[in-house]
Amino acid sequence: MVPAGAVSGRSDLGDAPSEPAEAALEREPAAMYAVYKQAHPPTGLEFSMYCNFFSNAERNLASIKNDRNTEGKGHKEKLELVAAFSFFGNVMSMASVQLAGAKRDALLLSFKDAKLSVVEYDPGTHDLKTLSLHYFEEPELRDGFVQNVHIPKVRVDPDGRCAVMLIYGTRLVVLPFRRDTLTDEHEGVVGEGQKSSFLPSYIIDVRELDEKLLNIIDMQFLYGYYEPTLLILFEPNQTWPGGTGLFNTFLFPPPFLLPGGVVIFAVNSLLYLNQSVPPYGVSLNSLTNGTTVFPLRIQEGVKLTLDCAQATFISYDKMVISLKGGEIYVLTLITDGMRSVRSFHFDKAAASVLTTCVS
Repeated sequence: MVPAGAVSGRSDLGDAPSEPAEAALEREPAAMYAVYKQAHPPTGLEFSMYCNFFSNAERNLASIKNDRNTEGKGHKEKLELVAAFSFFGNVMSMASVQLAGAKRDALLLSFKDAKLSVVEYDPGTHDLKTLSLHYFEEPELRDGFVQNVHIPKVRVDPDGRCAVMLIYGTRLVVLPFRRDTLTDEHEGVVGEGQKSSFLPSYIIDVRELDEKLLNIIDMQFLYGYYEPTLLILFEPNQTWPGGTGLFNTFLFPPPFLLPGGVVIFAVNSLLYLNQSVPPYGVSLNSLTNGTTVFPLRIQEGVKLTLDCAQATFISYDKMVISLKGGEIYVLTLITDGMRSVRSFHFDKAAASVLTTCVS
């Protein structure tokens, strides 16, 4: 059998002369084969966020699944899908911010390799409108690498003063926001919409701050500081799955608990750090024995691991944790009179499906 589009030099009539190649190509129809076809849209979520997407009068759940953004309204008994938007690429990270003079939150979306889009809901067209686009893929920023394995992570200051995006694992893109509403006296001609809310961006090479600032795992802005303060968690010596180092560790800044406080999720331990109070940490299983010099205490009645766990704060001292096996715990940060964390309390609440994000 000769596939479509191919030419055979053998004739089916014995010694009869074969058909010219040009005639065969004209006679047989061209065949087209699909390389990729999406039979069904994905159902798993990559990111989710609770923000004022449609207006400041209501809170909405914004979620990302593959290349689609969905927005919903929450009720006591169910979630209602209100809108869905498609993107020309996979979203790698998402954050929200309230710009100066805006009536709703804007979303900051990062894309490979180092692209950043700031979008906002437009009630006139019931669609997304682009407020700002940023591109940081110049050859001098890549350090000679052709392929980029680092995810562009976006973080926003809690007071909405700026946002940062980690690109290529070693550079921080800083996007400042203007907090006061522009008038004609400030800069003469003022741009339409929210364009006046953005100040020129700049890039910081973290290796110039400290040559050991490599293998950045996570970063978070801290609450309560006069200037935007970013906490960076990194590994001077990179570890691997199954090793004894801090692998798959994440930062969670507790809102309004203490200025500068942060909860750190390690695989086998849980830590609370603050510059103004002594640190506190607990061991969640026996695998921490002899693997760290941090003074960990034993968490009684708990034997678990935080590998691949998802968590979010539901109040200033409580957070919900979903483990990789589907178990859901409520973690309470017990404080003293000075609002310093003195202990953790785990309460198993329920069991659910495996989670990829929690908000």
